[in-house]
Amino acid sequence: MTRHAVTRAYGCDLAVMWRGPDVWAWLITVAGEHVASGTARTMEGAQGAALRAAKAHSDNGGRVQLPLL
Repeated sequence: MTRHAVTRAYGCDLAVMWRGPDVWAWLITVAGEHVASGTARTMEGAQGAALRAAKAHSDNGGRVQLPLL
């Protein structure tokens, strides 16, 4: 079973980590700076929440941000 997953989406780095029974933490960073984080009861829930938060950050209220690099 995967206990840590890292990927990149919408110009953000996304990490999902297992923290204990029924607790998965997710973290979003851009250029090493914290953007958002949270917890979920399942890995799929944490992945979905992280992806939605990354998309919301990149949209910036309807204004799409260009990737930094």
